[in-house]
Amino acid sequence: MSWRRVVLTAAIAAAAGCAAIHRPPTTVAALQATAAATRAAYAATIDGLIEGLTRRLAVRGDRTLDILLLSGGGQNGAYGAGFLRGWRARTDDDTMPRFDLVTGVSAGALQAPFAIVDTPEAFDESAELFQNAAREFSPRFDWWSWLRRTGGVADVSRFRKTVARVLDADLQSKLVAEFDADRHLVVATTDFDLGIGRAWDLGHEMGRTPDGLPRARSILMASSAIPGIFPPVVIDGHVHADGGVISNVFVPLEFADYQALIARARAAGISGEVTVRVWVVMNLWAYPKIAVTNPASRGGMNSRAISLLLASQQPQIVDHLRDVARAVSTGVPGIRLEVRATAIPSTLADEPGADKLFDEVWMRRLEQFGYDRARGAAPWDDFIAPYARPGGGDDQGIVVSIVNDIGTFSWPTSKTRMQ
Repeated sequence: MSWRRVVLTAAIAAAAGCAAIHRPPTTVAALQATAAATRAAYAATIDGLIEGLTRRLAVRGDRTLDILLLSGGGQNGAYGAGFLRGWRARTDDDTMPRFDLVTGVSAGALQAPFAIVDTPEAFDESAELFQNAAREFSPRFDWWSWLRRTGGVADVSRFRKTVARVLDADLQSKLVAEFDADRHLVVATTDFDLGIGRAWDLGHEMGRTPDGLPRARSILMASSAIPGIFPPVVIDGHVHADGGVISNVFVPLEFADYQALIARARAAGISGEVTVRVWVVMNLWAYPKIAVTNPASRGGMNSRAISLLLASQQPQIVDHLRDVARAVSTGVPGIRLEVRATAIPSTLADEPGADKLFDEVWMRRLEQFGYDRARGAAPWDDFIAPYARPGGGDDQGIVVSIVNDIGTFSWPTSKTRMQ
């Protein structure tokens, strides 16, 4: 056997050692047949959240609910990790509440379990996860991707081990204790087969035996799987990847859901006005980065279009939440809905390392920036429509409009800059 054949045989054997991704054989008709079941599963998930939130109202006794929404953002998840750590460390009137419901997408999905556990140690662990990501678990280029078909070009073995190490039996037991107290954790993925988002209540998924913990890990891996870079994950016969493809933030409740919530609260004997506070941590820029675009470059135009499609979601999502808040606060008697959001100022997009997949120096600086932001005088942003944008660095302001049945008001704007 020639040395070339030996090398090729060894290469094929090495590639085979890291399994290519496979999915059960199916057809469009077969997938379409699962659509009704998927709709029913989503309706059941939302109904379970409403029922759990109703019980939380009774347990809390203060007629208040707190919902935290954590967005995707890749390495910029360091901002959210730092922000949550700083927020948890506050000891004044702006201390972090205990969240009744947390949702996470992509990087936010990795942060969400720590937000449910809600201890200083948990938030420190989350921060360290992102601070050390570049050295400890960032995916490496898969040099055998040309031989095996994984749907990506990254070797995520280190990432998979890190997810297994973090989401271990100890964290599972802590999460289950919170789930038993009707605190909910929902992670979103994108079902690439059906072309829809999928919401997974991890309390329900972890209740499966004996595959609850491995299944939860697979959901976290899928939610973070950047298409074309990370391999997707096959769950229940469907191909799942980054939840941010559908929406960079999973918004669990809409107008009709708040109507159902107050109806159940009244049926449970809860009287008086109920305040629902929605807190949004955006692990991306408040607005897209400003760039000089070359109109003659097809690649440049395509790349810019993709980045705008993702980045422009941020103000649109917050705008949608504010619209829902206005509608609920004025159109659903007995509920006042408030919204606050924070995002990374787009003026930082030109910082060294900000355009990398994983850059340790940038991530450590961004985590500290998020921490300082949350500890500052005005950690929350105001957003305007995606058809306009602030000028002169004004998108560093934060704070969100809070909507009640009287109207809308805003908190002061922060001018803090990363040094």
